[in-house]
Amino acid sequence: MRILFTSLSCLIDPASGAAISVRTILRLLAERGHEVMAYSGAGFDNGQKPTADEMLRWSGFKKESADGLWVFNDGPVRHVAHAVGAHKISAMGQDAVREVSGHFRQVVKDFQPDAILTYGGTDFECSARKLAKDSGIISAFYLAHPGYKNIDVFQDVDLVFTDSTATHDLYLDRLALATTVIGKFVMKPDATRPAGAARHVTFINPSYAKGVTLFYRIAEMLRELKPSLRFLVVESRSNLGKIETVSGIPFSEMRNIRRIGLQPSMNDVFSRTHVLLMPSFWHESGGRTAIEALSLGIPVLSANHGGLPEHLGDGAMRFDIPDPLREKHQLIPPPSVAIPWVTAISKLWEDPEFWHERSLAAEMQWQKHAPDARLALIEQRLEDLVDARQ
Repeated sequence: MRILFTSLSCLIDPASGAAISVRTILRLLAERGHEVMAYSGAGFDNGQKPTADEMLRWSGFKKESADGLWVFNDGPVRHVAHAVGAHKISAMGQDAVREVSGHFRQVVKDFQPDAILTYGGTDFECSARKLAKDSGIISAFYLAHPGYKNIDVFQDVDLVFTDSTATHDLYLDRLALATTVIGKFVMKPDATRPAGAARHVTFINPSYAKGVTLFYRIAEMLRELKPSLRFLVVESRSNLGKIETVSGIPFSEMRNIRRIGLQPSMNDVFSRTHVLLMPSFWHESGGRTAIEALSLGIPVLSANHGGLPEHLGDGAMRFDIPDPLREKHQLIPPPSVAIPWVTAISKLWEDPEFWHERSLAAEMQWQKHAPDARLALIEQRLEDLVDARQ
């Protein structure tokens, strides 16, 4: 099969879990002999540079021509990004999107895909799916975000893939949308702990939806109970400075927290992580970084809803999030909510045998994420639809 991915969002985006997942799927499909290509509008979730050109260069793309096209070869997969000035999708004007759309039509004509895979609900992605339908090309959608409220986004879609049974159930209930559950596609990071490296309890993407207020309560309590314990916060889509400005939470005064920015690779972060926290308040469909931690035998403490229970299983210590916090993410929880987390972190920090026990549980759970059967399911579903069109 010839498979083409398209979106205004760039797949070579370290801040986007969905992008990393689809990038992994495309590469695995290409390694199984399919012709695979990606074309995007160079949108990034959290641009670290002023322009799209600079973001693409920072991400490893090379400029191919004077017409705004940049190329990144991810093994057998060719990623083409069309820079139109802005790297934030909401800042892309209509003329810029029309330019990206015009080149997309040429890509379809030249590549002749059997199937087009997309995600996103902008006018560009919707028009791409309409073009696929009108051209007799199979249109598939990767669905890992809980925020779609309108069935019209999926009107020209032949097949919807989702990464968890929880998200499948969410959309079946909300939109009567049928989906195929394919699980999470995660590659084991190349991370080993350097000799003498400092240990950290790591929290990634400190946003309200990700449970930053619970993280605050945990860090506040452990600052008093375990003064030597250090937290590492990776600021990707959100950062603690913004949270402090809006909420008044005094993160800048907390000396037990080390902050770093968006990382092109998470290898260094994982090499310094002793425990990973994922206290998400919202519907976490996949929990990519937690699964990556499992692959490295890093103990994980997570929330107990959304797709996290099925993906993390017994490999993580999971804690219920009270309904008021799941409904209003800005609430700061009382100490009683943080106590189970604080207790578990303290034991993992002080008790090597317990840490080793949880590390083994993480590695055992990771074995359940082998991709072969799930990749074959993607192939079969796409091939059945392609064959039916011929």
